[in-house]
Amino acid sequence: MKPAFLTILSLLLPASTLGSRRETNSASACTQACSRLVRDSDITTHFPGNGNFSAWDTKQQNVRSACRVEPRSREDVSTILSIILDTSCQFAVKSGGHARYPDDSVSVGGVTIDLQRMRTTEVLPDQTKVRLGAGHTLYSAYADLEKYNLTTLGGRAASVGLGGYTLGGGLSHLSPVYGLAKDNVFEYEIVLPNATVTIVSEHTNPDLYFALRGGMNNFGIVTHFTMRAVSQTQFYSGQKSYSADKRDIIADIAYELTTGSGKSDTAMSFYYDFGYDQETDNYTLAFTQEYSHPKLNPRPFYRLNRVPSESSTLRIDWSTSFSREVDSATPPGGRNLFATVSYYPSADLDRQIQDIMVEELQSVKETPGFLPNLVIQPLYEASIRASRERGGSAAGLDADGPLTVVLLTTLWNNASDDGAMNTFVSNWVEKSTAATRDVGKHHPWMYINYASKEQEPYSGYGKENLERLRRIQRSVDPDGVFTSSGLCRGYFKLL
Repeated sequence: MKPAFLTILSLLLPASTLGSRRETNSASACTQACSRLVRDSDITTHFPGNGNFSAWDTKQQNVRSACRVEPRSREDVSTILSIILDTSCQFAVKSGGHARYPDDSVSVGGVTIDLQRMRTTEVLPDQTKVRLGAGHTLYSAYADLEKYNLTTLGGRAASVGLGGYTLGGGLSHLSPVYGLAKDNVFEYEIVLPNATVTIVSEHTNPDLYFALRGGMNNFGIVTHFTMRAVSQTQFYSGQKSYSADKRDIIADIAYELTTGSGKSDTAMSFYYDFGYDQETDNYTLAFTQEYSHPKLNPRPFYRLNRVPSESSTLRIDWSTSFSREVDSATPPGGRNLFATVSYYPSADLDRQIQDIMVEELQSVKETPGFLPNLVIQPLYEASIRASRERGGSAAGLDADGPLTVVLLTTLWNNASDDGAMNTFVSNWVEKSTAATRDVGKHHPWMYINYASKEQEPYSGYGKENLERLRRIQRSVDPDGVFTSSGLCRGYFKLL
């Protein structure tokens, strides 16, 4: 059995692993790692690595891992990492698999550690905190918590993984009250780069606690999050769509909601979308309202709801329902690229940044499957304040008043168009950033979960924070396992 397994496994490794002596050694190391995982543990192991498995982005779907393992506990993760370290095999860690680049959550030729079986939910007796396994998607976390009439600081799309979402910061409809998800994590259970397990809090390990709140996957493998639990049943949300000729008034209303008297109602949050529809060769406009109580047509949205719309899904419902609605707009498949800019609120800038997208897409609008969209949303003052009140965090978020965070999403079909899509996105970033600077409203902070690999989100964290993060990483990862030249190279690396 063993020789046959090794023969099959070597045939399944991607051709790219045969190119150099270093890559050949890596393939051999991963063959050994996968063999040991099958032989020496009872952890569910799949080979080839992508059997019975899918990822959100085609670029990751097409990746082939040597094997994929599904731990059920922190002990399993520790065992897996020990074997990986012994064999020097590269690896990636998957929570929901919503990343957009190979090696982010699906390993190219190495071991993919798939946390999907780690979806435990433990509500603490006073119901103010909940301990969640890092393999949860936002949908599965919401579904478990709804049984208790609770929720937590979660995002919008059902299939997004709790792990990456939270480690990157975590924008939520509850952010106007509680801040980002990262500021509502009280404890992390983490398998460190040496494969030992520890609990991290502001009291037990304040440096690492600081680093994990926005520092992404540079410090180990988080296996559980102890997060704030918030009382919530059904609430008001949904989306209205508008004809594109309404975008001036929509931008004005968004600015008013971000900066005017309505922002004092912290039950209110929102975002709006401006996109291009290739089938009709026209532009789309939609506005998502969120109000964390079961109240139809709440006061902050009175003006907005008087604007004639084309369709509406506004209703009172559960988080699970709303998250599935968002997910349906971004189904798996296709090649995806994100990018982001941040600035102090301005309706004129919102329109200008939309115009830049319109200008830049003209040369690529006939690309098969092309679907660009801008998501424009506020970063609330509470999000900035919460970070300060928790003693600061890796993200280094600081601003005088709210910010506007813009996400550009780009979808297309074929690898042959990757270069053109990268150029489209990089041109939009360059011109949009210049526009914000020209009017003195640019802010350097970037939401790392929205950034492209061509951007440098850590530079927006501030020099002092970045130096501190690197010191902390060196202290917990002296061998550089989670660095750009180490065994876990996905996402944004500090070193």
